[in-house]
Amino acid sequence: MNPKIKDLLDNVNNIYPGTVMTRVNGEETGELHIDQASQEILGQRLLIELENKTESDFLLGNELLKMLLTLNGITPQVFFALTFNDETLDEQLIQIATRMHRVVIHAITYRELAKQQITTLETANAYFAGLHEELTPETGEIDDESLWRLLMILDALAFADTINAQHFVSDLQRDYPLAYTAAKKLVQPILSADLKQARHIRHRIISLFTGVDEVLVQWGKPTINAKEYVTVTSVLSKRQLELPVNQVFTIFHSEMTDYQTQKTAYVGLSKTDTQNSFVVSPPENEADKPDFFKELYALKVSDLFRKLSLPYIERL
Repeated sequence: MNPKIKDLLDNVNNIYPGTVMTRVNGEETGELHIDQASQEILGQRLLIELENKTESDFLLGNELLKMLLTLNGITPQVFFALTFNDETLDEQLIQIATRMHRVVIHAITYRELAKQQITTLETANAYFAGLHEELTPETGEIDDESLWRLLMILDALAFADTINAQHFVSDLQRDYPLAYTAAKKLVQPILSADLKQARHIRHRIISLFTGVDEVLVQWGKPTINAKEYVTVTSVLSKRQLELPVNQVFTIFHSEMTDYQTQKTAYVGLSKTDTQNSFVVSPPENEADKPDFFKELYALKVSDLFRKLSLPYIERL
């Protein structure tokens, strides 16, 4: 393990309420896949595990940086409190939304890994070898792989922005022109944004949700509608936290189900950006619903999040 990665692990362990461990399995494959890193909670311990040794310092560094950003309250997280009661569809949407969220976070972590000289030419070779292994070249038509190409190329452009990678980017343009064109337009505002503050990061996450849906509409594909489906950590000022819920959020009835209660879901949308910020289930008895919502809207925002055991980030 690179000493810089060891220091990063120590920094995470100084904050994490338990112990974070790492394990690297397998051999070198020459292909880097971001998904080959996984996390497992074992009591008070959290294990970050890699499927193989290819660019293990880069992958471990990326996972540890993401943890550090989360633990320090810098990066908003995504939660999945709604369900379509269709396991396959839910899994697909979770995977897609997680990928979109990760693009924005990787714009931060990839930059830091390059700055710390963890990213090398070998890392780039392995990254793009892994990407080309996962994707098939476009045929000039929109197909079932188009969205997956878009998501992977978004991440690839965030990675390429941190290194001298023009020939890698040229390969993306050649093999995946439709996805590349869309991804370049979507990723540029992320790469040029100031991603040091949580509210700016949240804004870019939500903008990407919207942007991907706009591309899918142009392509004649079903949209993800992550603005309703995905709960994103709220970033609120001290003043907003003291306000009643009805001044900060609008609550509306969703066609989806509350995953936890398996009852009708109501979604709290931020009045600032109309993003899903929390999910509640009212009483089943119709006569009790008016009082439920009256009390909910009157709650202080900070009390609501405490009641829901839902984290939020206080804006500086």
